[in-house]
Amino acid sequence: MAKSAEELLIYLFDEILPKHGMNLRVKQKELSLEMLRVLQENKLALCEAEVGTGKTHAYILALTVHNIYSDKKIPAVISTSTIALQKALTEEYIPQISGILLEHHIIDKPLSFVVRKGKRHYVCDSRLKIYETSIKKLQREVDANLILELARLREQEFDRIDLDDAVLTPYVKGRINVFRCNKSCPYSLLCRFMNFKKKCMTDNFDFQITNHNYILADLIGQKQGRKPLFPGYGAMVFDESHKLIDAARQMYSTVWDEQDAEFIVGLSEVNRRTTGMDELTVLRSQLAEYNRQIFDRLAGDLAGNHTREGSRIEIVIGSMEKIYIRHMAKALEQLPLSYQENSGQKMRMQGLKKRCQELTDKLTVFLNSGNSICWMEKRENGRLALCAVPMELEQVLFRDIWSRPIPVIITSGTMSVRGDFGHFKRMTGLSFAALSRIMETSKPSPFDFQSNGLLYIPERMPFPNIWDDSYIQAVMAEILQIVSATHGHTLILFTSYWLMERVFYGLKEQLSDYPLFLMGRGRLDVISSFRRSGNGVLFASDSAGEEIDLAGDILSSLIVVKLPFPVPDPVMEYQRNLYEDFDLYRRDIIIPEMLIKLRQWFGRGIRREKDTAVFSILDSRASLRGRYRAEILNTLPTMPVTDRLMDVADFIIRKKADSYFMDKEWEEE
Repeated sequence: MAKSAEELLIYLFDEILPKHGMNLRVKQKELSLEMLRVLQENKLALCEAEVGTGKTHAYILALTVHNIYSDKKIPAVISTSTIALQKALTEEYIPQISGILLEHHIIDKPLSFVVRKGKRHYVCDSRLKIYETSIKKLQREVDANLILELARLREQEFDRIDLDDAVLTPYVKGRINVFRCNKSCPYSLLCRFMNFKKKCMTDNFDFQITNHNYILADLIGQKQGRKPLFPGYGAMVFDESHKLIDAARQMYSTVWDEQDAEFIVGLSEVNRRTTGMDELTVLRSQLAEYNRQIFDRLAGDLAGNHTREGSRIEIVIGSMEKIYIRHMAKALEQLPLSYQENSGQKMRMQGLKKRCQELTDKLTVFLNSGNSICWMEKRENGRLALCAVPMELEQVLFRDIWSRPIPVIITSGTMSVRGDFGHFKRMTGLSFAALSRIMETSKPSPFDFQSNGLLYIPERMPFPNIWDDSYIQAVMAEILQIVSATHGHTLILFTSYWLMERVFYGLKEQLSDYPLFLMGRGRLDVISSFRRSGNGVLFASDSAGEEIDLAGDILSSLIVVKLPFPVPDPVMEYQRNLYEDFDLYRRDIIIPEMLIKLRQWFGRGIRREKDTAVFSILDSRASLRGRYRAEILNTLPTMPVTDRLMDVADFIIRKKADSYFMDKEWEEE
């Protein structure tokens, strides 16, 4: 059976796919065959496939062929980091492969899939009806399109309840999404969301497509005794796996927001005074006061309005804070019963009890914080939160993911450093797996960077210090010259929002010949405007260096302002303390993190075989005398390197068609 599966896969790549315009890529074929063997031998595969290799087609074909020859058809879970890849899987890759295999009678029915997300991404029929009714009662002309969109959602079939595709504001989505389900709901028997969940738990699908957070939530929930979110599956794929560790730190973290207790205090309020009201008042007051004392004692420099959002400080839960935590836990235990006695509302008491238990569980983590890395952070809403993540997260990940008896394909364009997967394995817990169960492979990009790419590293840049005005002026001068040499078509990546905005507004008038775009936090919509502009210049944060696909001439110049070294945080500080020698820590943690992200950024520049692009690094540490030049050049695709702007201009003139240099008509929508 294994031999037959391998022969079929070879036949597909050699004979079938080329008939449908998919030219044979030797590295893609090798990758898919290695993935097939991993599925057959129940292994954990680290499959690095650089841009253009075709890893997505490779694992879809490997999974499909493996299932054809398996004794029992079991679905596979494909986990991604971005919605963009999920859409590509469901709208392009899987339908394309399915159509080809059907045409050649290799499968007898289309490949099937379902996309799995958290419940807040789906419409709730009950909340939709309530909100739609309230909007109609207002009888406002401005709501006409909103009412039409709400009606469209209400009339959709059960499997079309995904709010991510709805043309609605985040506020409206928050009013109509699934929040809390109960049997008393008037739609409980005909609920589209519940019927959708039931269908998802059948074995009717070849692929269950999800994201890293959702699959980790399932594994954590099962460990805590909750029902599985997926039916039984026979294989897993972690695509965009370079983002897996970030998702793990998020999902395995405990976050105690200072508003958690405030919400419970508000929820436990009653409007009428009865016997025993004093006890409830005391409990609510105690809860609020203990909560305030803890956050005041631990806030340190984060207190007040002067600290920017996203700031973090490492903390230690001391004996006094633990006393307050125990008092809070006691108050939370007594509060629901006291509330019911005073309000008589048993149903609402159950909701309050659940909230109290959730906060109590968080308190328990901080009360027993000896095995956790703890910190305080200022969140986007300006409020404070206490956070904790297990010190031995790598071992937790090994137990929860890699020790399970199913094959797993872990793939990305950037996982290794200098050809070594050691850093990735250490960070994700794969280093605890038996060597006999791990397979490693790395496939280089088939793109011709030697001919189609040029790396520009100026030798005159000062050391990167964003508080040094001469450095900022040097950055602006270089960007201005590069953009002029490449005639726009530029993506500029920053590691600092502050510096990005300073440079953007500093160059706005001097770059007036080109459409300029500033991508703030979460503003992925700007990318669409940049794509339509034709020759625009996009000033962006590091998230744009991993999440966008801008093929063709629109992106022909990629500028890295500063090498993307990881920002120090409490987790990194803990890792630092595990090393006696800082140079070893820098070698094992800091430099690999930077190189992996830099490779991700460079992957934005050339997305298709015929793309051509200039790559620029404006960081003196990459110059001839720079500390990291050799490692950077050994990590990036091989291409000519220059420090002359004349070479940049000449490259663009030689590689681009006349249409590239024509003025573009651009109108902002």
